[in-house]
This record gives sequence, structure tokens and C-alpha cells, in this order.
Amino acid sequence: MDLRRTLRHRLTTLVGVLGITAAALFAAPATARADDTAPVELPRLVTGDPANHAGMLQTEVNWWNLARIAEYGLNADGADAFPPPGGWDDLSRPWAGQGTVSRTTGKLLMVYRNSFDPSQYVPSACSANVITAANRSTIVTAGHCFKVTANLRGALGDDVVVNAVFIPGFNGANVPRFTGTDDSTAPPPGTDVAPYGVWGVTRAWITPTWDGDSTFRSGGDVAMATVERPGDPTPIQQITGGQNIAFGVAANPLTLHQFGYPTDNNRNWYWSKNSDGSTAADFGVAPSLRRGFDGRTLMYARGDTIADSTVGLAHDMASAMSPGSSGGPWLMNFDPATGTGTQIAVTSRFTDPTGTSPWWDAAWAIVHGGTPNWAYGPYLMSNGFGDLTQAMYNVARNATV
Repeated sequence: MDLRRTLRHRLTTLVGVLGITAAALFAAPATARADDTAPVELPRLVTGDPANHAGMLQTEVNWWNLARIAEYGLNADGADAFPPPGGWDDLSRPWAGQGTVSRTTGKLLMVYRNSFDPSQYVPSACSANVITAANRSTIVTAGHCFKVTANLRGALGDDVVVNAVFIPGFNGANVPRFTGTDDSTAPPPGTDVAPYGVWGVTRAWITPTWDGDSTFRSGGDVAMATVERPGDPTPIQQITGGQNIAFGVAANPLTLHQFGYPTDNNRNWYWSKNSDGSTAADFGVAPSLRRGFDGRTLMYARGDTIADSTVGLAHDMASAMSPGSSGGPWLMNFDPATGTGTQIAVTSRFTDPTGTSPWWDAAWAIVHGGTPNWAYGPYLMSNGFGDLTQAMYNVARNATV
């Protein structure tokens, strides 16, 4: 359920401006063995060479100025967020409290490079969360926020991340809309937008399941990364705190809180225009439930989960959170007073109220016109943390940035 729009820059310009290394540009994605439980590390986003590390990290972060944050991190339809007529509800509402979750959850902004056509660059926005880790530098998000099949946008190959930043506690209230043609000259975000700084993603891992099949069919839609702030060795967890993490929580129903930055209205089941005749979609959502998002504000949904029949160790819940919230945390035993809980999953994709929404495959696309049934839905599926996620955590939590 990622939000992606294609960058219109020449390959040579992007390679220079994004600071992409030749190894990252041309490295072939790793192929996981069927019996391999080790996480797959993607090509490093920031070199480990001490002579070039600081400069490359600064270049990565500098690329995300206010214009590009607005262009790719806010909703494309340009409208402000609006609640249902009766006000926000448990399907989605702004997080009005403070506490740890207001600091650990943030907006993840990234640029993918296409493995089949390296001249294709695709920017995207997701959500992520800081978790407790020995290195105090680890975030967790969805696998598709770092690698996803390009078939979902009608292209060949995979889209693999080559540039990414994490903004914990992101507040987009003062981000001006981008309306120009040159997005390269805007200033960087200030503390009103990034109260805890802008952190470059230095290393990223995905599960071997997701590396082998990044189409949502097989699950494994979890990723972890290390982050670092240019010019400051203080680790992120020391500044924001971190949420605890647990593995193997399979029971349903559970009462969970889902957090993230919903952004894209075109694939928002509850968007007014998808039920009032303004678009080709007609989801029949009652006027009392219709709403819209703009990606500026940390939102959350709360509810009781059901099991997902297509992916093991998953939790489905009624939720209006739209694309942009992908990768955001699902917290168990959440305490609104302190903003703390235990993270057991990340937002993955849409589903239906029975947890049986079919995944995408070629045969399904031929029959149904190419749009996967889980591209829209009144429920969301979270990918739970199992043995593969725990193996990834054991690597990421001790990794150097």
C-alpha cells in the first residue's frame, strides 16, 4: 500500500545528487534460499568507508528539502485532511497525546531505483518506528517500503531503495505545498517539521521471504534499518526513546493501536470521492464514515483484530488508514497516558472484513483487470513479527551504522 510517484530527473543527475554509489546502483538483489532464515541486507545506502561516510550521509539527508517532502510526502490531490461529519473515530483519528509514540513514530521518505531499468527512480512515503535495540539506532517498517515488485505500477523488475530518511515525530502542519517545477532549491525542514531531526537510513534488511517474493503473496513484509543524523553521533533511541518489541504473538482477537501517516486518498477506501461518484471507484461507504488525509499528521486506529486467512502470523483490523501509513507500528498493551506499548507488527496491506482478500497474481489480474483486490479495502492487515523478523532484529540491533 505504498505511495509512489516517478521522479523526472536524468539518471546522471540523480546519481550525483542522491550520492548513490556504483555498487548500490548496479548490484543485483540477493536471492534467498528456501531454507535460509537469515535476513537479506540490501546494498548499503550510505557507505561504511569512514573517509566517505559522513559526506554521503549528509548528501542523502540534504536531498529531502521542504519542496520534496511536500511533493512526495503529502497527498497528491492537494486537499487538506477532513474528518467524517460526526468527527474522527476509531477507524482513524489524529494522535492528540504526547508520550513516547509521538517521538518514536515518524515519516519514512525514500527513493527506489528499478532493477530492470536503472533510469527509473520512484519516490515514496511510508511510516516507521524506533524500537529498543542494543545499538540504539534501529527502526522497523514494512518490507515493501524498501523493496517491492514494480509490477504493481505496471513496470518490470523490482523497485529497491537507494535513498531514505526518517523523520521521527514528523509534523507537516507548516510544510508548504509544492506548486513549482524546480524542487531542488527549497530550504531544509526546520524543527517545526522535524523536531528530533532528519535521520539518514544507512543500512536496511528485509526478510528472505520478502526478498524472494515482494508481491504480498507470501507475507514476510517486514524490514529494519539503522539510522544516523549527520554531524551528531547521538543515537536516535537516546533522543526519542524506543518501543519494546515482541515476536510470535499469533493470538486473535487482540485490541491493538495502529499508528502512521496516512497520505494517499486515491486508494483510501473511506475517501469521499471514492463513494460519491467523483471517481471510477464506488465503494458504497456511508457519508457518515467518509474522510480524507493529507500526510501531515500522525494518526492512529484502534480496534479488535481478526486472523488473516492468507498470511500466517497476521492481524486484520477495521481501519481507514490509507497508503503512507505502511510500515507504521501496531502496538499491543498500549498506554495512552505514556504513549508506550509493545510492537508486534507493521502495517502491510488492505484486506476485507473476513480476512480472505486474495493476493495479486497474474491469473487474478487477467480476470479482474489488473487491480489487486487488496489494493483497496475497509480493513488493514498487519504483518506480525515471527522467527524471520526475530532473526533480522538480532542482526540489526547489533549492527554498526
